[in-house]
Amino acid sequence: MNFLVTKNSRKVRSSRWLALGAAIGIILLTAPRLARSDNFVFYFPKSHSILVTKRYGGVQYLPVLKILNLFGQVGGQKKKRKSLEVWLNSTHIQFRQNNPNVRLNHSRLRLQQPVRVIDGEWMVPVDFVTSILPTIVNQTVEYQQGENRIFVGGLRPNSFTLHMTPLQEGAQLTIQFTGPVNLRTAAQNGKWILYLGSHPVEPLQSEFQFHNPYVAQVKFDDHDGQPKLIVTPAEPGLDFFPKLGEGAKVIVANILTPGATAAAQVPAPSAAAISSTPQPAQATPPTPSPAPAAIPALAPNSSLPAVVLDAGHGGTDIGAQGKDGLLEKNLTLQLVAQAQKALEATGKYRVVLTRNGDVNVGFDQRAAEANFASPIAFISFHAGDMGPSTPRVMVYSYRPSSPLAMAPEPDAKSIFVNWDRVQLRYMGQSSRLAVDLQRDLERTTKVATTPPMEVPVKVLESIAAPAVAIEVGSLDPNSNSSALTNPPFQKEIGAAVVAAIEQLQGGQ
Repeated sequence: MNFLVTKNSRKVRSSRWLALGAAIGIILLTAPRLARSDNFVFYFPKSHSILVTKRYGGVQYLPVLKILNLFGQVGGQKKKRKSLEVWLNSTHIQFRQNNPNVRLNHSRLRLQQPVRVIDGEWMVPVDFVTSILPTIVNQTVEYQQGENRIFVGGLRPNSFTLHMTPLQEGAQLTIQFTGPVNLRTAAQNGKWILYLGSHPVEPLQSEFQFHNPYVAQVKFDDHDGQPKLIVTPAEPGLDFFPKLGEGAKVIVANILTPGATAAAQVPAPSAAAISSTPQPAQATPPTPSPAPAAIPALAPNSSLPAVVLDAGHGGTDIGAQGKDGLLEKNLTLQLVAQAQKALEATGKYRVVLTRNGDVNVGFDQRAAEANFASPIAFISFHAGDMGPSTPRVMVYSYRPSSPLAMAPEPDAKSIFVNWDRVQLRYMGQSSRLAVDLQRDLERTTKVATTPPMEVPVKVLESIAAPAVAIEVGSLDPNSNSSALTNPPFQKEIGAAVVAAIEQLQGGQ
């Protein structure tokens, strides 16, 4: 009998320990966790400082006392168990633990996330640097959400665009900066590093991926306060030849096979032959139209207003395909070439291309190329299945897929706008451009058209200018697409583009 009591008692104690362990496990799983730390760079006109951030519950936090000391000596502080009071110049600042409200003298401001004490250090969420810090230090503070850098005191950082051009035995990277840079190079862990000097850089796009047998990736990094580009070759053993030119605003870097001759450093006639992804096999190989040669853009420092022309698809992304083997990626390059020729013939515009040759270009990189040029208009060219009647032409402008996304930005004058909402500011102008372009296309091509449509076109959503997309058709396996490659038809599209741009400019 005593044995049974003892045995049952052990079972009860064991159950209690299991229950306690389960409870602790649930608490550990549901409690906010500290993740890895990152560097956060504060750029000033003549210096920079680095602070270490911490993440708590998925939110990035900065040490508030260290931030304030960057802008002046903290005059005094008073710590209590749940609160911190700080005096900086004439401002009295009060923080409360686990509370998003911050007191500045007699005012109360609210952060998006509560103030925390992490590892004994008072920490504020990153939005503190834009919502409260400018009021305390009486200076402009600019911050792009999601990045680990801010610019203080009206500092204007450099930015850049990047092009990749295939060579006969390699690839060429052309990096155009908005201001002068210094160039210093190094090699580390099989990668090449381009140090850009001490002036801060704010990239429109931080990472570039390429489907190319010579270069795999180019990534921007400044976590240590040294702006740099890290080039990852697609395979080991390649040679790297960077040089700085054009007023120290352009870096041209050739990635070549070892022992490649000077002839290998001129652009290849077609990038299709060196595509890193094989084309799908077909039962009856068609006779595709040749890809046009790379189209040279005008010098980026031209004073003429810019028009950005975007050739859809490219590289391994072939797009739609016609019955006779015509590929959308090649047709869009042909249309862009005609539109470029027509615009430049007026002597009034410079043309910027988002795709130069048969290469893959992501949506973000297209938007970066366009926005860097500060264009008066952006036109993207596409082709697809539009029914049995061909040729046909449609024009699209942007409208978000969700009505919730239509809300305006909080501050219409802000320099920084959410990347996927930039086009919202230009929807009215884009709609008018679409109407004018549709009318001019009908007049020049004599092709029956329908009113422009507003749809969530991905390539348009991040363009900071009046932007439209032109789609011609039909390009599908059951239709003869020869009419779409007819030079007079393509020239008529170019003439319509010029007429629409003239109307956008007020008939100049």
